[in-house]
Amino acid sequence: MKWTRSELTADDALNVTFDEAPEISDEAFRNNSRINSVKDVHVQGRGFLDEENDCFRVFMTVSGTMLVPDAVSGEEIEYPFETESEEVYAFGPSDEDGVRAAQGDVVDLLEAVVDDIILEVPMQYSVIDPEDYPSGDGWRVITEEEYQRSQEERMDPRLAKLKEYKEE
Repeated sequence: MKWTRSELTADDALNVTFDEAPEISDEAFRNNSRINSVKDVHVQGRGFLDEENDCFRVFMTVSGTMLVPDAVSGEEIEYPFETESEEVYAFGPSDEDGVRAAQGDVVDLLEAVVDDIILEVPMQYSVIDPEDYPSGDGWRVITEEEYQRSQEERMDPRLAKLKEYKEE
């Protein structure tokens, strides 16, 4: 998943297809508390050299399994993901948004793959059944739906007197 410009222009290799399983270090996610690591990452796609715009365009699908902390228990659990993306690598200066700069004349997709994975990290994910949520003396963890219902049923004490007038 790394090509030089000379490799892309040699022997009419303007079009490239790839199907790889890159190794991604846990260090790639050290600044993100919602993901610990990934495994079984699979990247496939195609790319072509756009000589007119002096760039390399890539269309890829990234899939695999994330190891994320459970939102309720904090234990590490598996979360499957799959995402598609389009990347553009410019060989020269570019003012376009979302265009990545090729490092010298080298296109390396690994950083884009890591970015795609980070975009798929769930805000919260739990495999624990709501019946098994933690509880204690006078407290318990509730689901988002239970919280919303309790907020709808709850009345502002400043408006409680108005309810009496409505009933009369």
